[in-house]
Amino acid sequence: MRTVLYDEHVKLGGKMVDFAGWEMPLWYKKGQSAEHHATRNAAGLFDICHMGEFDITGKGSREMMAGLLTNDVLGMDEGQAMYNFMLNEKGGVIDDCIIYKFNDEKWMLVVNAGNIAEDYDWLKKNATGDVSVLNKSDSTAKLDLQGPSAPKIVRDLAGSEVLEKFGFFRFRDNVMMKDIPVLLSRTGYTGEIGFEIYCDVKYAVKLWNMLLDAGGKYGIEPCGLGARDSLRTEAGLPLHGHEIHPDIPALDTPWGFVFEWDHDFNGKSALLKVKSDGNKNHTLPFVMNGRSKAMHGWNVNLDGKKIGHVVSGVISPTLNNKPIGFLIAEMPLEQGAKLTFNEEGKTRILEGEISASPFVKPTSRMKMKNFL
Repeated sequence: MRTVLYDEHVKLGGKMVDFAGWEMPLWYKKGQSAEHHATRNAAGLFDICHMGEFDITGKGSREMMAGLLTNDVLGMDEGQAMYNFMLNEKGGVIDDCIIYKFNDEKWMLVVNAGNIAEDYDWLKKNATGDVSVLNKSDSTAKLDLQGPSAPKIVRDLAGSEVLEKFGFFRFRDNVMMKDIPVLLSRTGYTGEIGFEIYCDVKYAVKLWNMLLDAGGKYGIEPCGLGARDSLRTEAGLPLHGHEIHPDIPALDTPWGFVFEWDHDFNGKSALLKVKSDGNKNHTLPFVMNGRSKAMHGWNVNLDGKKIGHVVSGVISPTLNNKPIGFLIAEMPLEQGAKLTFNEEGKTRILEGEISASPFVKPTSRMKMKNFL
């Protein structure tokens, strides 16, 4: 499958690869490192049109979403977005997602590209009464504008008023970027201040080029999947199928904030049982000694004994190309714990240790005025 921006990526020299069944740019002519640094220091623009969007509406939709999601959906304000896990009966993560509240009877749920069909079926299965679930993924375009210059670009296209009192994980609908109506969300997947921008798919190409043109004087770069992965890892954010997984109970991760335990949600009882029995899956950040990275699937060893495996490993451009990543271990480990890593069946041994997360201090929560 291809997003509506496929031809634009080819024009820009994008190296196209398969991602969850979609042909997406891995990087462009300047390369992953240049795109990564542009996002940290200026602005990066990402095509995220492959992601899924659902409208959940009707009486009872508030209670339905609260029952399916782990965070404090019942406590949300209108105009607020919230990061969530959606769990199966085993307490594994069906998907990580962002829920948008318009009002008690209107919500939008944004999900990962590879899970659209499964998520839609799950939502439909759990919809009761007057609740309606609409899959609008094919008609919705999503562009991510991230980095310290992102607010200036939005200001230039939409006016400074739209940015006033615009808090983290808040959104504004029916914003006009020149003559294009968008939903503007102060969210993202890089750790930098920035926006996720939703519009009708018919405007996607025009909006993409408008943002690149407006961001030219600020150093904007189009960015591919490579930079997206290194940026999100530095920011300490999970990737579904790696750090979080349907078959792994979602306990003892750096993302414990996503749980509001005072309400009932699907998978809660399974997690409480795992916690009582003793969890054997602990998701932890690590850094390597030296310049070689530990790859996905490699063994993690403590005192010569295998205790887990690597789920993500990248070279961090921001940290002078230091290799970093996440692992899942069968036991909790303190920051600084010394580990070794090896590829299954290979004798080469690399050394590293448990780190803090996020690896790079985020700017996403900082006040907007600091960037204008």
